[in-house]
Amino acid sequence: MKRLIFLTLAVILIFGLVLVGCKKAETTTSKPPTTTTPAVTTTPAPTDARLPNLGSLAKPDGGKAGGRLQLQATGNIANIGDPMVSAGPADAAFSFLVVEPLVIVGADGNLKPWLAEEIIIADDGSSITLKLRQGISFTDGTPFNADAAKYNLDTGINSTMWPNMLSVQDCVIIDNYTIKLNFKDGKWDWGAAKSLASFWSVMMFSPTALQNQTSDWKMTHVIGTGPFKLTEFVRDQKLVYDRNDDYWRGKPYLDGVDYNIIPDATVALLAYKSGQLDTIGVQAQDAEGLINDGFDIVTSTDMVFNMCLIPSSKNSDSLLADVNIRRAVEHSINKQALVDAFTYGYGEATNQEFCIPPYMDPTCVGYPYDIQAAKDLLTAAGHPQGIEITLWIVDSMPMDVPTALQDMMKDANITLNVEKVSVIQFIEMIGGGGTGWDGYVYSYGFPGTTVDAASTLINGPFNGNTTWISCVQPDDLQLLSQQAAQETDSATRTAMYQELSRRMTDDYCMWTFMYYTPGISTVAPYLKGHTIGKYTEFFAYTFAWLDK
Repeated sequence: MKRLIFLTLAVILIFGLVLVGCKKAETTTSKPPTTTTPAVTTTPAPTDARLPNLGSLAKPDGGKAGGRLQLQATGNIANIGDPMVSAGPADAAFSFLVVEPLVIVGADGNLKPWLAEEIIIADDGSSITLKLRQGISFTDGTPFNADAAKYNLDTGINSTMWPNMLSVQDCVIIDNYTIKLNFKDGKWDWGAAKSLASFWSVMMFSPTALQNQTSDWKMTHVIGTGPFKLTEFVRDQKLVYDRNDDYWRGKPYLDGVDYNIIPDATVALLAYKSGQLDTIGVQAQDAEGLINDGFDIVTSTDMVFNMCLIPSSKNSDSLLADVNIRRAVEHSINKQALVDAFTYGYGEATNQEFCIPPYMDPTCVGYPYDIQAAKDLLTAAGHPQGIEITLWIVDSMPMDVPTALQDMMKDANITLNVEKVSVIQFIEMIGGGGTGWDGYVYSYGFPGTTVDAASTLINGPFNGNTTWISCVQPDDLQLLSQQAAQETDSATRTAMYQELSRRMTDDYCMWTFMYYTPGISTVAPYLKGHTIGKYTEFFAYTFAWLDK
């Protein structure tokens, strides 16, 4: 199977699945604030009397032992334990209770210790040295040491599917508990560095399991160092995780965590209201009803889904190879009307890749809704009678926005034909070595206030043509993207990404961005001890408890 585009976030960032601890959130019905990302710093681990050299990572006091956390998943889980092969759009979330990173990103945007207790960045940015914690084992008994860390990092560095670590030359073992990552050509790459904190292919899986088990086994099993152990996987029904009593930070309060497969959002909402689920992701149209019923709504722009159309602009025989036709299409879209119709007061119209600060460029002009301008551009491109274009959409995505786009574009003499494809077909179309496409792909980018711009670009518009293979990736913008990723000064890097965001739109009309919505969720009042918005946990419910 070809590489699946990483529209997950991270992964990390799938609302209603994990609600990971690096999420900045607020309980509100208004739009959340935004933050900036300071420069990276070298951070040794603090000390703490309760557990040796753990500091704030030690188990907090005061929780109530017992009970199982009930979460929802929507199904279609393909692979949760084999980082060497492709995975579904949210699969990584189901391994993050079990596997952990070497470092995390703190509230200040800097790398912080985790399984690595000290981070040493070379003065010239050419390498990162990580001193690993001692005395930790994977739940299958495999010791966590430099050999284990290198095995996992080599998986990411040598991956033909995940591009985040392409800028890393190699991982070198210094001693049994020290490793060093060298960047290619000695050039710092913040996207790769930050991927150490969250990207699936460089999480710490048991090398024994990865080496000795079959791929089929690994797709439904996962073994790590984390607070919980996967003990049961019943496809399309449930995933059961039990507490890891030997967890290196201290035994969790919860007996375990259960993911209940509930594909239907209405059914999940009813289960939450009745107390069968303890937290869920919320659709925008359901938020007001929850507020009226006395539930809190939590919104976040840590990662947002920036809905967009991705053109076959690289194909010389495609209509969309002409930038003026791409501009005409964008002029034909009433983005505010889409926001008003489909986001229930939570969305914002957008015209660029980085749709929120700090990387948004406020000087970006874009292509405001203007039917006459669209017609004039079509005429100038030699199509005064209009054009016909295909929009490709994964069959599980709703048809509301594509149908609205059809009606809007019709006014500009643009006929939009919608073609549904399966996820498998979609992967075969967009990935490196795939079939490509002609027309537009309906998809989304994933910028955010805590999603580094380099990660957004390397998994989206500028990834060396490993995906989105029919979309033009201008050389000058790719160079600017590389230079920004190698810039160690935060303010300079931010300015470069702002320029890149503007030029992607104004110079090339690369992707047609339409609107974004924040993540929306709700948490039961009896769920205590979670760390949503505190930037202290990789998994926000590691030391949570149920007070009921």
